[in-house]
Amino acid sequence: MARYYYKKKKKKFVPKDLASLKELKIKTALMESIPEDITQLYPEARNIKRHFILHIGETNTGKTHDALEDFYNAGSGMYLAPLRLLALEIQEMSLARGINCSLTTGEEKDIRDGAKHLSCTVEKMDMSRHFDVCVIDEAQMVADSDRGWAWTEAILGVNADVVHVCMSPNAIHIVKMLIKMCGDTYTDIRHKRNSRLIVEDHDFIFPDDIRDGDALVAFSRRKVLMLATLLKKEGYKVSVIYGSLPYSVRKAEVARFLNGESRIVVCTDAIGMGVNLPIRRIIFTESKKFDGKSKRFLNMSEVKQIAGRAGRKGMYDQGYVNSIEDRDQIGELLHGRYEQITSCVIQPPRKVLDMPYSLSEIFKIWLKTIEKKCFSVADLKNRIKLAEYIEKKHGEKINKDLEYSLINIPFDENSEKLKYLWQDLVDMTADGEPVSRMWYYVDTESEDIEAMKLDDLEQLYKKMDLLNSYCNALNISEYDERIRILKEKISELIVRELTNGEFFNKCKRCGKRLEWNHRFGMCEKCYEINKLERMRYKADKWR
Repeated sequence: MARYYYKKKKKKFVPKDLASLKELKIKTALMESIPEDITQLYPEARNIKRHFILHIGETNTGKTHDALEDFYNAGSGMYLAPLRLLALEIQEMSLARGINCSLTTGEEKDIRDGAKHLSCTVEKMDMSRHFDVCVIDEAQMVADSDRGWAWTEAILGVNADVVHVCMSPNAIHIVKMLIKMCGDTYTDIRHKRNSRLIVEDHDFIFPDDIRDGDALVAFSRRKVLMLATLLKKEGYKVSVIYGSLPYSVRKAEVARFLNGESRIVVCTDAIGMGVNLPIRRIIFTESKKFDGKSKRFLNMSEVKQIAGRAGRKGMYDQGYVNSIEDRDQIGELLHGRYEQITSCVIQPPRKVLDMPYSLSEIFKIWLKTIEKKCFSVADLKNRIKLAEYIEKKHGEKINKDLEYSLINIPFDENSEKLKYLWQDLVDMTADGEPVSRMWYYVDTESEDIEAMKLDDLEQLYKKMDLLNSYCNALNISEYDERIRILKEKISELIVRELTNGEFFNKCKRCGKRLEWNHRFGMCEKCYEINKLERMRYKADKWR
């Protein structure tokens, strides 16, 4: 039985200066603090005999539905969600069945007295509690560079007798490898689609070819809102779904589609995970997406995940897929064979906090220390930046346990406003006044919320999410009710804006209205002017 997931490097490291000597010390301490058999980091799981049930299938094959039946019927159970919206959804479904179920996500905490069931995001897995049944959803995420470590930890460390793992076929090899490392047993269940998935043989023309039951997929919130506006102008009733929508708003938009109040869905790839909608046809309005680093063509997993939502199980005999562009390539990816995931992601275990070095130093050396065999190292760049902010500005005012909690508060780090808010919260924590100064952040009476537009409302909601996460991290409960009321009010106003607002593509330079799929953020005239100005600037710079 294979019991190793990394090996200590054999190559001798000869320090040339004090910095290199310190790096060597940290490397040595890291290797000494982590057992060679990595599974021993999870003693609770090693003390029981676990059996895994692997639900293998593509989107819309009933994997999660079947696994959840065991969760609902168990004496105690934990559901590990890939998204906070799914965690909220499963708690809600549990409560509707009369099952007392708690909830923990990065932003919410709803711990119910006597609850033996827990729905949570995978990062919030409770390893200290024993459960009869656990469901790990979307386990192919084990390879995700940012969050994959949480699925790796869940498979290695969940403290449950029976563990259901739902995954796409490309994760079979890596998941079985992890289970074998633990010495546990497993059985396979293969799930197949009941409805055929057909790529249409004609090009889709927008908006002439729109039909009831269509879902139009775009890869930015801005484009989703523009498409929805254009369809409303054509007289269509439309539901809008994208990742940053508050749960209550998303739920309302889904309900409108389910009860027939709207006939078309316009959405981002957020539709790939979550509630099954009665969608007859998926339309890709674009074939490329920005992944945070560059704009690239969709990969096979993304196409299969999104297109698989067409032809809901039990409602349609077949589902249809089309695209405004690159239809043939989309079809090839949809019907292509998966390549197996060959590695999963790990991050430093919490026990490294005991080491006498700063978190940022430990994280940086961790990236160089582990010799990757079938494991890859989690992307820690953002957390290193947050840790460096705390260490440089506040030093020992904030201990490492608290620092670890603060750098793991979830928020959109691409938003300057949210980053500054996080820094303010860290500063007041260092000053020892987190409770007394919180009122300043939740007091919105000076702001005219009713007059806010969609962008500002969504930004304010994200601010409340960050404040909620901060309060949860520091066990501050005084402002729970105030934040909850504000979030409900903001959600109502977001629904109003989605229903009544109009969103058009405009030139960011002159304001001229553009086609929804215009390839630049400027009109052709402004684009050429901007290009000339850039060329002149470069020429002046080199004189």
